[in-house]
Amino acid sequence: MKIAEKQSEKRRAILDASLKLFCESCFYDTSTASISQAANVGTGTLFCYFDSKEHLVNELYLECKDEFATYIETGVWEHPTFKLQLKHIFERTVSWYTGNPDKIKFMMQYCTSPLITGLTREKAVLRMSVVSDVVKKAFETGELTSGNRDLTAHAISAYFHQMSMYIQERAEANTLKKYKDEAFALIWKGLN
Repeated sequence: MKIAEKQSEKRRAILDASLKLFCESCFYDTSTASISQAANVGTGTLFCYFDSKEHLVNELYLECKDEFATYIETGVWEHPTFKLQLKHIFERTVSWYTGNPDKIKFMMQYCTSPLITGLTREKAVLRMSVVSDVVKKAFETGELTSGNRDLTAHAISAYFHQMSMYIQERAEANTLKKYKDEAFALIWKGLN
């Protein structure tokens, strides 16, 4: 195995262990020693990848945001209309939420935390631009004609978050499609 692959595996193990421990306990009750132990690496190894526990939590936050953004934006531009693009984003959002409950819990716990730096917040916002991009294009093509672009994009994102949380908590396999269809119909009706 190449050294770079081994290093990447250790970094991944540290991030995965951190996610689990930060979701089980608060930041201050999670020691670097407990993270290292859960990741099966030496404590010194943790500091080879992250300068501090604060640096680690910021990197984990960005990784979760990046993974989520990559997942929801994949394939969005293959759809020819605003409605289909929006539906794609919504369905991918619900899918990611239901498949990654710990990452959602972590991102929600830390999105307003003073531990997350301003620079990290800026990077996360820039990375999460697909809804804004789709809304901007819809205004340019005339599929949306009234309202404030930025406000519309933020309202859609907030709605998708809330509905994905609702569906994640309540839907069973046999009701998932029904919940998704009803939730999307509501947002689409509100936009028209």
